[in-house]
Amino acid sequence: MSSPNNKVSLGCGTLILIALIVMIFGNSKRGDDKQLKSRISTLQSTVGDLKGEVGGLRDDLKKQSDTIVKIKESLEEASKRASQPRPRVVPPAPPGIPTPEAPLPEN
Repeated sequence: MSSPNNKVSLGCGTLILIALIVMIFGNSKRGDDKQLKSRISTLQSTVGDLKGEVGGLRDDLKKQSDTIVKIKESLEEASKRASQPRPRVVPPAPPGIPTPEAPLPEN
């Protein structure tokens, strides 16, 4: 059996080799991280722009809704006026022309 005090000693070359392996494979994803950060910032700015556009569209829809309500009110008012009989307007007869005895037809 082996003694319980077995210690492993790594030489200087082995430690350098391990450090090189860690450096090479540990930094391989850093370029991808930069690309991802760039894409994320682009998406965030796009989302911010879209929020502004959506807010503008909401304002436009509100204005259109208000305009439609005003148009409906004016149409209802015009239809009420159209359903009422119009007053008869007869200009006075010029002097010297006899007035007819029968009333004139309604407009």
